Amino acid sequence: MSQELKDMLNKTAWTFVEAFIGALTVAPLVGVDASALQLAAMSGAGAALVVIKEFAKKQVSGSSSSTVSK
Repeated sequence: MSQELKDMLNKTAWTFVEAFIGALTVAPLVGVDASALQLAAMSGAGAALVVIKEFAKKQVSGSSSSTVSK
């Protein structure tokens, strides 16, 4: 497994954990009546955004570096 993939998986897992704990903590405080499964789904969506962000970052940095080198 490449280091880049390991880094992305690590970021994704930690984003899920942080979002889930945050949702579990804040949801009752703001009156959101959601089950743990619903909160986990919301956290999973946040973690999925990490994958999209990392892909976009790679595409942008890859295209700008090839443009600069020409």
